[in-house]
Amino acid sequence: MHSETHSDAHSPGEGAARIQERLQKDLVRVREALHTLLLPPHSRIREPLLYSVENAGRLLRPTLVLLASYLLDREEGGRTDHRVIEGAAVVETLHIATLHHDDVIDEAQIRRGKPSINAKYGNAIALLTGDYLLARCMEGAAALGRTELVVMAETLTDMCVGQMLESSQLHDPTRSEADYFAAISGKTARLLRTAAAMGALQSQAADGEREALEAFGHNLGMAFQIWDDILDICSRETGKQQAKDILNGVYTLPVIYAVQDSGIRLETILREQPLSAEQCGEAVALVQETGAIARAAKVAQRYTDDALRAVETHPATASHAPVVRRCLSDLVGSFAAQHPALRALSDAA
Repeated sequence: MHSETHSDAHSPGEGAARIQERLQKDLVRVREALHTLLLPPHSRIREPLLYSVENAGRLLRPTLVLLASYLLDREEGGRTDHRVIEGAAVVETLHIATLHHDDVIDEAQIRRGKPSINAKYGNAIALLTGDYLLARCMEGAAALGRTELVVMAETLTDMCVGQMLESSQLHDPTRSEADYFAAISGKTARLLRTAAAMGALQSQAADGEREALEAFGHNLGMAFQIWDDILDICSRETGKQQAKDILNGVYTLPVIYAVQDSGIRLETILREQPLSAEQCGEAVALVQETGAIARAAKVAQRYTDDALRAVETHPATASHAPVVRRCLSDLVGSFAAQHPALRALSDAA
């Protein structure tokens, strides 16, 4: 479907450098689009919204929108269409909105190493700001077209279902792998699937191309959530409270595997609620001792392999896939640096 481009003559490393440069320029445009989409006309209520936009982090979901559009690029070095940029801003707006609500539910005090929106402005402002962001997300999607609006509405529905599935099993040490995968498929992977779909939609992708990119986004989203859950237990460098999920009763894949492999030791600790700091430390130690971290990391690796396979085997995306693989290697490396169990992933991606 693609004609051979000049980029095919270059190594993936050279192509990745060009893509990274383009990506950084496009992410600047996405941040500008976020300001345009989100800032209200009344100056008295701008501060919490500005705080949200300026602390938006590494823009993983917009990055996926952009990478999906690059995978379908038919012109070497062309300027990314403004609709792709606007689609990326819409996707990130939904993500920021859900973070506001999540932090209120979790009573989180820190987000990316800084006070969370609820800690800084209170629960009422956090919830109202989250609602405002959801409304602006849907307005932005509607401006792109009916299909985009439906996709974003369906995404919000699936994210709510995933979060409700998770909340229905809080403090349940019998939570299964299937329960966990069903929850993260909705609450996390659905939005990354949508990010890839948004890049495809704004690039006039055919149905088969969009499906390949959605598989790419879904599998990558599953992997990212597992990595994040590993780092919640193991890393002190994430800007979050360590083992916050265990304290909140959210038993993620490493904990599920450790419950399976530790006899009744971990399950007995987890049934003691609320957990003391000492008990939480014991739980973390058991997760690490049982090899559950490495086991969960292997599952994340399988999802990463499936994500890359989806675009490397489709004729519409295969020519650019090696370059995107190198870009993802850099992204995965930012996770891998935080825990030894993940380091092999950056080499494989």
